[in-house]
Amino acid sequence: MRLLIPHHVTGFWLPRYAEDPLTTGSLGAGLLLDYAVVQFREGGVYYNGEFLGGGPGVEIRSPYPLGYGYAGSAVVNIAKYVRLRGLSLEAFQMAHAAEVTAGTGLGDVLAIYTGGCLVVRTRPGAPGVGEAVGYTCPPLVAVTVHTKRLETAAMLRGLRTVLEAEGRKAVERAVDGDFYSFLETARRFSTAVGFLSKELDAELAGLRGAVGHYAKKGVLVVVAERDRAGDVAERLRRLGPVRICELKTRAVSPL
Repeated sequence: MRLLIPHHVTGFWLPRYAEDPLTTGSLGAGLLLDYAVVQFREGGVYYNGEFLGGGPGVEIRSPYPLGYGYAGSAVVNIAKYVRLRGLSLEAFQMAHAAEVTAGTGLGDVLAIYTGGCLVVRTRPGAPGVGEAVGYTCPPLVAVTVHTKRLETAAMLRGLRTVLEAEGRKAVERAVDGDFYSFLETARRFSTAVGFLSKELDAELAGLRGAVGHYAKKGVLVVVAERDRAGDVAERLRRLGPVRICELKTRAVSPL
């Protein structure tokens, strides 16, 4: 069996911690991007050729690297537990619990499980416990740049106070399914928590063809008009490796 799992780059989030990993999670919203392709195999977990350790046999090929903010750890955990439990709610709950326990994520598994393009998380927790709504996106593209690796667990610990303060402000704006409100809220959150510098924010605001932008950990997301995507990508190459992704509805599915 082969499996398609979309990546997720959240734009803003409000952490919600509880004693039970299944009720721990986050409120917020993000975009689902290109798929990782999972091949089930015998023994070991591999991501783009890198051996991650023993366990259920999965080989993951992805356009995005681990450790930058593309929810790669959520993709890995979903792949592992679907290998063990099939495409069941239990598999996704186990993947969420693994993320929470390891400190590698709070809301990515729920967003990926829900599917859509813009996914808004309205109640924290694992799939079946938390709630999220998937919305369509306008006919635009996301140009992403991965600039630096940053450990999620360290980021969540180091920024806990500011994430809670700014996350609360962002969630209170209640973007619902409004795509452009999401982009503006995500941009404000990115600058407030320090993912996006004021200098780069100002530069991107004047970029021809760009309609919005935000950053999460070490990932910069610039949403652009389709016919300007190449120009936007070229302007961003000085910051790091660039990928262009069409914004469209995605969900976990067998291939």
